[in-house]
Amino acid sequence: MSNNFKNFNIIKHNLKSKGNKNILKRIFKKMSLIRSFELQAYENRKRNNFQTLIYLCLGQESIYASVSEVMKNVEIFGQHRGHGIYLAYGGNPKKLVDELIGLETGTNKGMGGSPPIFDRKIGMFGHVGLIGDQVPVSAGYSLVKKNKTIVCFLGDGAAEEDYVLATFGFVKQYNLKILFVCDDNDLSVLTKTKDRRKWKLTDLARSFGLNTIDITDDPLTIYNSLKSLKNKLPALINIKTCREYWHEGAGKDKEGKDFWNRYKIVRNQLIKINEEKFILNCEKKYNLWSEKLWKKQLQKL
Repeated sequence: MSNNFKNFNIIKHNLKSKGNKNILKRIFKKMSLIRSFELQAYENRKRNNFQTLIYLCLGQESIYASVSEVMKNVEIFGQHRGHGIYLAYGGNPKKLVDELIGLETGTNKGMGGSPPIFDRKIGMFGHVGLIGDQVPVSAGYSLVKKNKTIVCFLGDGAAEEDYVLATFGFVKQYNLKILFVCDDNDLSVLTKTKDRRKWKLTDLARSFGLNTIDITDDPLTIYNSLKSLKNKLPALINIKTCREYWHEGAGKDKEGKDFWNRYKIVRNQLIKINEEKFILNCEKKYNLWSEKLWKKQLQKL
């Protein structure tokens, strides 16, 4: 993702105001939890402590932390990079580790790994491997459960599947209560958007009649954008972000001029408003928690 998008359509906020500060702290707390979990997943996969397919969301934590703060009491349809979605919505971390290392006590009895995370306790459905399959499935579910609000996550690569595009027209035809959240990291595995298509997802979704917003992954921008958009469903929010690690597995993408780390940016914002103690406490707490969690669950192998 071009670094030009780091501040794309960002909404400037007074971080010293009590309301904004508290919102940002709540979001950062979830970001820290997700990041600590994912870093342990990365380290243990790198050491070959387990060998299943793994899709990490490092770099994209702010999306899931922010969306979950606004879109509450919803049914969730995740994508293959779904650990952050699950954790942000209160999923069981032990079950997630067990799923990733192939144990029967996992979210899908250890048979699915990252993509099909399923947990009815938090209202989450996973996706089964066909890129973007969760999009039409979420529409069908919404057609039956019309009293429910649905949040469906997808990537910018999935947006190019024909059944995804057809679904946009379908949900508008029936005025379904769905919010589509596109994690736009500008990559379909390794292929950039400019090499795949000329059109913009928000333009296309708008042509079907969906309300749309196109922004960067700044937490308060996501939060306030969704405050208005959640009452204008069906809708799509496209959030530009950076994938920090490989499409799959324990490798690190090359960081260059086109990379930004939203976690570090938010961290620095909080330091500037005298919240360093809060940050250090969060990171210490979740780093220790995650290390102990992974160590304990791996002993079951």
